[in-house]
Amino acid sequence: MRKPINPILYLILVSLLIFYGQKFLSTLGGSGPKNPSSRAEEAHMAEGAYYSLREVAGLQLGHVLITYREDEESGRLLARFRNEACPNLQADPEELRKGLENLQDELHRQVILIGPSADADGSGFVTEDEGARFRDLFAFGHLAAHYYGKGTTELAGLAQAAGLGAEEAALNLQEYRELVAGCPAEITKFFPGIRN
Repeated sequence: MRKPINPILYLILVSLLIFYGQKFLSTLGGSGPKNPSSRAEEAHMAEGAYYSLREVAGLQLGHVLITYREDEESGRLLARFRNEACPNLQADPEELRKGLENLQDELHRQVILIGPSADADGSGFVTEDEGARFRDLFAFGHLAAHYYGKGTTELAGLAQAAGLGAEEAALNLQEYRELVAGCPAEITKFFPGIRN
């Protein structure tokens, strides 16, 4: 009889498999590009940008869910991430390999889809800074949609919930809306809408 897996270790392992599964796949004999830098090169972006956009892709595809809880002292909304793409780690190694390959391929396709929208200067290459800004704006938009979804529309409250100054929150809100407005329809459907 197998010992049960410690839930905390299980969640850590699953998170590592999702975000760093390429290296793990190579140990299982997976096919395709074996490292993130070759996938980043194929997507025309820096490796750091690729990781940032994979985080966004995981959220957009529902592999990772964000929930929020309010910190009563600061009024900030603190994000909690939950992995929704848990592979069966006790599965046959071949089944596990195929499942992880499919997950990596799905994330890669999404990164390629959103990559041009992250290319702020239109150079055809997404820099690490561009990828990080795209990820940060996506996360801010997600938080803002949650905040405004509670029925409030105050910018000062949004700034407090995000842990930002009012000017920075207003700038992020403006840049988020500009980003969404500039994206093609097949991408905007993945972005949370913000009224106000």
